[in-house]
Amino acid sequence: MKKYLKREGKMYINCHSYFSLRYGTLSEIELLDLAIKNGIEKLALTDINNTSACLNFVRRAKEKGIDPVLGVDFRNGIKQCYVALAQNNIGFLELNNFLSEHLHEKKSFPDQAPAFKNAVVVYSFEKVLELDKTQFSDNEFIGIGLKDLRKLPFSRYSSYRQKLVILHPVSFVNKKDYNVHRLLRAIDTNTLLSKLPEEEQADANEKMLSILQLNELFTAFPYILENTQKLLNSCSISFDFSKDRKPQNLKTMFGTDELDYQKLVDLCEKGLPRRYD
Repeated sequence: MKKYLKREGKMYINCHSYFSLRYGTLSEIELLDLAIKNGIEKLALTDINNTSACLNFVRRAKEKGIDPVLGVDFRNGIKQCYVALAQNNIGFLELNNFLSEHLHEKKSFPDQAPAFKNAVVVYSFEKVLELDKTQFSDNEFIGIGLKDLRKLPFSRYSSYRQKLVILHPVSFVNKKDYNVHRLLRAIDTNTLLSKLPEEEQADANEKMLSILQLNELFTAFPYILENTQKLLNSCSISFDFSKDRKPQNLKTMFGTDELDYQKLVDLCEKGLPRRYD
């Protein structure tokens, strides 16, 4: 019988909800319930170019006894650039600012992440090979997926032991979910389902495995398991959802009700002639 080292339930740093538009299939609540079923104690929500589910994810995670982590899966189309995880609330603001800047200005994300001060960045194994990346900052890591385990021992990146973490995405529960995902991808690409290219689809194995299963798959690489736990332990997020919390919304934009009203008048006087003769 194989013996497994005791591992904490902290392994998933790339999970998608259906706020990964035209890609994901799970609600943030279903994702949390799936984590509970598989013995996961700490879980990262990293939707693709989106943070809409984050607040409710944190709120419900606390209720369900799961320690939440927030991040973003930055992609150009379906091509992943990197996964970034906020180490704290300031890091979450950094990621949102970076995301908003590129989405609002319709700019592609760069192949390499900026120097986030309060966030960690994980590049997939395939991405570091593509970039031929050899220099990594303290907050940069290499993500190893299940399909990479056979290649890793023969790669020069096998010597980067302190930088290797598990990068196994979670997007589905079962085959039915995967079929829904394929339909979403066909809609996104305006393509017949029968003609949907494989490169426009996720891997059918983007399902959550139990901690025991991950231990077995990574049994030859215990340091990868440990690195992943350390990475997740370095990340935390906290929002005040209590009823007596101090309101965060501004009462006025420009200091007084009168100045706010005057600004609206000015905008109307400027905009109306452009819209109506």
